Amino acid sequence: MQKNGFALALTLWIVAIMSLVTALYLSYGKTVVQKTIKLHKKLEVTLEAESTIEILKFFAATGYFANNRIINNTLSKEFKTFPNILKINGDIHHWKNQKILLEDSSAFVNVNDKEAFIKYLAYQDNNIKDNEGIIRDSMNDWLDFDDFSGLNGAEESFYQRNKVVYSSRNENYFSSVSEVFLIRGLNSYSSLEQEKLQEELILLDYVSRNILTMSIDRLGKVYHFTKTELEQLSEARKENSKFFIQLFNKFNMGNENYELDGFKPSKILKMTVESSFQGISKKITLLINFQAKRKHAFEVLEYKD
Repeated sequence: MQKNGFALALTLWIVAIMSLVTALYLSYGKTVVQKTIKLHKKLEVTLEAESTIEILKFFAATGYFANNRIINNTLSKEFKTFPNILKINGDIHHWKNQKILLEDSSAFVNVNDKEAFIKYLAYQDNNIKDNEGIIRDSMNDWLDFDDFSGLNGAEESFYQRNKVVYSSRNENYFSSVSEVFLIRGLNSYSSLEQEKLQEELILLDYVSRNILTMSIDRLGKVYHFTKTELEQLSEARKENSKFFIQLFNKFNMGNENYELDGFKPSKILKMTVESSFQGISKKITLLINFQAKRKHAFEVLEYKD
């Protein structure tokens, strides 16, 4: 009897252990399956987003750039639901389960457009407003090839006196948007403040402004329009482009810069595609140049995913 009882107990222990192993194996298998399904969905949304980027490249490369939009009818046969007109003023376009955002680079504040950049910062920061001359001269000193400081500028000696580990670049370019915040008069911004500001900034050699694609908020900060003027401009933009331009010129009278203040697209676009499916999403952003004078149809300047 004792032997039978021992055998039964041993059998029960073996069954229990096997059941536990089976449960663990099933749990592991379930986890693997779930991860596989999630990975498959991630690959699907990634492929979808990348495919849409390729469609947008073709759309812009073969389309017609108007003031604040691109017009292209060549995709209607292949993709019947794809729009024939895409705005490049920051409006969100929905296609299938994706969000498409196109922004003309001349709608941003270009760091190389020094006057617009300084005015943009001064609009929201009195400290910048009081030191515009220092910032302007320091930016010039940062980029020029000599070591002679401007009237309100800063060269190597200034940065050494202030015990920073860098000096002015002395080359005629910025390597990035963030570099400009090393310069005298701009180096007091925290990392968080810089990150927020950089959402509105861009760095391109090609300097232009497109008032038809600039957000109303950006227009206010660059041109220092009053709240009432911005409200009127916002309503005018909803009516038609011609009325908006007339009103803009009226409010900006005496401060015209005919070389920069325009309404033609730069053909350098910031494209953002976000694809989502069952809680999984993929976002791709790139800066791409479609200017006709280039050898190829386009050139990708930046790519982020």
